[in-house]
Order: sequence, then structure tokens, then C-alpha cells
Amino acid sequence: MTQRVFVDANVLFSKTLMDWLFLLHLNNPTMFQLHSTEDVFAEVIANMRKKYPTAPGRRTARRAQLIRDNMDEVLGDFPSDLHFTGADPHDYHVHAGAVHGRADVVLTCNAPQDITMEPDAEPYDIVHPDDFFVLVADSHPACLIPIVREQVSYWGARANHVQLDEALASAGCPQFARRVRWTLSQIARMP
Repeated sequence: MTQRVFVDANVLFSKTLMDWLFLLHLNNPTMFQLHSTEDVFAEVIANMRKKYPTAPGRRTARRAQLIRDNMDEVLGDFPSDLHFTGADPHDYHVHAGAVHGRADVVLTCNAPQDITMEPDAEPYDIVHPDDFFVLVADSHPACLIPIVREQVSYWGARANHVQLDEALASAGCPQFARRVRWTLSQIARMP
């Protein structure tokens, strides 16, 4: 059954996490669907502007368009009166979007307690990108070789690039970084 994945802003703010999420989705289209809200998109753009105050507008516009182009569904609304037990009131919109969008998974770098203190009572599971990416790779191991090859080709043509596994480890995905490193070694041994 295709899983409905609600994507939080911190995943989409990280270029590394966003790219890998979209590449895994592109190569596993029936495994999971990506959903989010306008509020999440606004948070991504606000955080980009905060981090890069003098960046040209086309940079944030390009990120916003890339995110929209890769979402299966953008929720325009969600209820304002749902029961919320999360420690971070600023994450109410994540909980409400996930419930309203019938998410199976909330994909976030946040601690689960930020979104709910009662995870067993929620209709969704809270999953970190590292665990999610490993789960996707475990479910379809053959998808990694073409993705890694594509990433090597893309990043290899750019000056001062960080190695794929190092970028993933720096983005908080050490398990998946090891999986990518192993895939790189497989590719190196191929004729």
C-alpha cells in the first residue's frame, strides 16, 4: 500500500535531504506519496531568507517551485481546533496538516515530542529522514545504484563539492550515508 508522507519544513530546507527525498520518490513512485502544506512551504522560504538575507529572489522562487513540482499533494487548509499535545506550539501546523492530509508518516528532523506527546494515539508515525531513507532503500535496494550514479555525475561536474556520503552524514543521516558509501563501492567494482 502506498504510504502518505507529510513532509516538514526542516526536511525541505536542507538541500541534501530534499534532493534525496525527491530522488527516492522519483525512483519509487508507488511506494510513497509526498504531501505538505502552504504553511510548510512558507516556513522553508522564511528560513532560507533568514539564512541568506541577500540572496536573489530567484533562489527562493526556484526552491519553492522545485518543492511544488515534486509534491503529490499540497494541502491548502487544515483545521485550527485539533487536539494537540506537542511540546512546540509552532509545530501545530505539522500535526494538523498530517491529520487533515491522512498521513501515514510525518517526515521531520524534529524530536517526536515537538509534534506529539502521545505518538501511539496519533494516526501517523513520526520518522526521521535517516530512518525513512534506509527504509526505502531496504524496500527497493536496486533503486540506489541509478540514483547514486546520477548524483555522482551531477556533483562531480561541480567544483568544491562534498562527497555524497559526507553530505548525508552532515545533514543528520549517518545510516543512509553508510548505505550510499556501500553503493559507491559497488559501483566502483562494476565493469
